[in-house]
Amino acid sequence: FTDLLNPELLSLGLVTLDGREHYAELDTTTEAGKARVKASSAFVQSGIFDMWGLVPGATGTEWEMGRRTGEWLLALAAETGNRIEVAFDYSMDYELMEYAIRDAGLWDQVREVVFPVNVNPITGTITGELGAEACFRELGKRGLKRHHALADALALRAAYMAVKAAALAHVRAKSTPIGMAGMDGLQKGNAMPMSCTNTDNSLHKLADYPVLARLANGRTTATHLDGRACRFIYQAALHEIEISSFSNSERQLFNALGLTPGQKNHASFP
Repeated sequence: FTDLLNPELLSLGLVTLDGREHYAELDTTTEAGKARVKASSAFVQSGIFDMWGLVPGATGTEWEMGRRTGEWLLALAAETGNRIEVAFDYSMDYELMEYAIRDAGLWDQVREVVFPVNVNPITGTITGELGAEACFRELGKRGLKRHHALADALALRAAYMAVKAAALAHVRAKSTPIGMAGMDGLQKGNAMPMSCTNTDNSLHKLADYPVLARLANGRTTATHLDGRACRFIYQAALHEIEISSFSNSERQLFNALGLTPGQKNHASFP
């Protein structure tokens, strides 16, 4: 997407566990596309658009991107006869997909057949990250790199499968049956350590955090921000923050983001 504080869709990628791929990217030659490129962060402009055009037939308007994606999900659901679990590790990714499908007029149908699942607590483990890195290395043969939406989707699949395999191996080694259902029971029996926090990936309502809302005023029109954006805004104003002015809930968020008053700004966003 374009920017952390005012995200707009640029591309999206989906892949099934059995390897079927779906990818769509914004046509940047149209006036709307050019405006979206201009609104993108320096990081996005410096390398992401270099990977445009690697997947034949993927380019389209945002409406076309949403329509194709909605139709793809509906076809999967019809084929399986079940709801489709759409896994993600960053909540904004799912929300931008939803907005695109909604704008294309298919969300009322799609919402009945999909179930969103944030898998970051398991794919963000060391085992998951190693699986993702191995996938990125292999994808280099296709010219796909990290931050290409299809590459990221394939890497997330690889991370999930690596954690699943490790959990199954752990169960077999212990010879202790574990009920494998839903997300394969990875949390049940502590088969894998849960090392990640959801603070960065969760959306936080600005109205619930008065100091954050004041600092964000004029910088974004969003009413909800994920943890990384909240950290960025707090860090930019650490010199003027009075921790005593925080409500209990805002103090908890501030601490959960790993911040302390007077801390230097070391924020970086991939």
